[in-house]
Amino acid sequence: MSFNRMMTNMMAGSGVKIIHGEVIGNVNPYIEWIKWLSYVPEFQKARIQKLNSKVVEELTLEELDEVRAYKSQIRMLELFKRYGTDQISKDEYMEVYDFMVNQSINKLMLSKLSSKELKYAKDQIQHFSQISSEELREKVNAEQKTDNYENLSMVDSYVLHIISRVDFTRNMTRFYSEIEAQLRENDAMMQRSLYYAANPYIKR
Repeated sequence: MSFNRMMTNMMAGSGVKIIHGEVIGNVNPYIEWIKWLSYVPEFQKARIQKLNSKVVEELTLEELDEVRAYKSQIRMLELFKRYGTDQISKDEYMEVYDFMVNQSINKLMLSKLSSKELKYAKDQIQHFSQISSEELREKVNAEQKTDNYENLSMVDSYVLHIISRVDFTRNMTRFYSEIEAQLRENDAMMQRSLYYAANPYIKR
C-alpha cells in the first residue's frame, strides 16, 4: 500500500475529502469529476438506450463493456456526491479515492465530446497556445471562477482543463494526438453502427 493511500485510508470516515490530482485555481479535480460524471451527452443516451433494448445474448463483448462502463459512471457519481460525508462507508470512500488515482479524467472528458466538439476543442487549444502568457493567464483566471466554471459548456470546460495545465511548448502534440484518437474512435463506432443497421443478419 502506498503512503498516500495509507494516509487516505486513515482519513476515511473523518469527513475530510482527500483529493487526488493537480488543483489549479478554483477548479480542482473533485469539481471536474462531478461535472463530467454528471454529464450524459445525447449520443451516449441514444447509444445506451439502443444497447438496453437488446437482450444480453445479443450484445458483443465490446457492447457489454460499454454498458458496464456507463453503469460504473452512474455508481461513481453517487459515491462522489457522498464523498467526505458521514453517508459513505470506509470501503466506498477508498473506492472514490482509487477511482481518482487510477482513472483518467482526460479520457472521460474526451469520451463525452462529439466529433464536432472535439474539432472545436482542438482549434481552441491551438488558438490559446499562440497567445501571450499574460493573455492566457487572464483567460484561465476568469473562467476558473466558480460561477463562471459552472456555466461553461462541456467542451469549453475541456478546453479550460487543457489550457490550465499545459506547457504548450512541450505538451501540445500529446493533446492533439488524444483528440485525434478519440475522433477516429467516434468515426469507427459510427461506421460499425451503420454497417450492422444495414446488415442485421450478419453474425458479429
